[in-house]
Amino acid sequence: MALSTRYIIALQQLQGFGPKTVKAIADLSTSTRIVTVDDFIDFVNETIERGRVRGFREAVDPFDLEEAVDNADYIINVSARKGIKALSYLDKDFPGHLLSTITEDGKPDVPIVIYYKGDLSITQKKGIAIIGTRTPTQEGVTAGKELGEKFAALGYNIVSGLALGCDTAAHQGALAAVGGVTTAIVAHGLDTVYPPENKRLAQEIVDKGGLLLSEYPIGSKVNRYQLVARDRLQSALADATIVIQTDVKGGTMHAAKATLAAKKPLFCVNYPNLQHHDMTQGNAFLVGKGAKYITGADAVAVVESQINV
Repeated sequence: MALSTRYIIALQQLQGFGPKTVKAIADLSTSTRIVTVDDFIDFVNETIERGRVRGFREAVDPFDLEEAVDNADYIINVSARKGIKALSYLDKDFPGHLLSTITEDGKPDVPIVIYYKGDLSITQKKGIAIIGTRTPTQEGVTAGKELGEKFAALGYNIVSGLALGCDTAAHQGALAAVGGVTTAIVAHGLDTVYPPENKRLAQEIVDKGGLLLSEYPIGSKVNRYQLVARDRLQSALADATIVIQTDVKGGTMHAAKATLAAKKPLFCVNYPNLQHHDMTQGNAFLVGKGAKYITGADAVAVVESQINV
């Protein structure tokens, strides 16, 4: 029996235990019965003492391991009171799409633990990531809403990042469709909402059968690194990605490049009248790297033809 989510979160609380170390230990637990805290302590230290964890040779103080479990229990219990649940990548209910998560460089990077509010089952639907700049033109806002609504009406899970601009438009479009659902992947603990302007939108997503998802526990504040890291999850959870608008150096590029690295379809909205606008230069750049242009009129047909190949 593999390590439970409780014990994997406990490993994350230990100083010096980064994601690679935690995953290495967790991977070795799949054939071991670990029920009690003592079982957990014995397993971790036996694994280290046998030289099976790179970079570690000395056992961890049992007191530190007990404290880590206490911290994990606190995170889990307080999260539950706020309607937040946690799953590790070893849990049978962990979203299958996320098990194939890679970085924009093509390296495996599966989230070890996810926290979520809402209906996790929508991750089993086909997904379309609809993303883009925080400062779109009005044409970009319109495109985001229309595409979010169109694909949600067809039963797709609309995946985005709850940011202002294109992400907000995509979520709003999905919620406007009859029965439409959407997933917002965020870069902070789910006890807060960033940006705060989207607090009401976040609640509406959950109320209408959607999902808020993060790999960060309660108390985690947003930062630049985490914003970049969450972009790979947008790509992973979707079967295709649509870029509404972006400049060449925009944060949208991280998710777009992860999509290309995963050999998933990538599309960019074409704006014939805005070819020289800063917020469409990234679209053109990505088309040069293998993305395909779409318009509002042909979007569904083109995207579905590539997803169903």
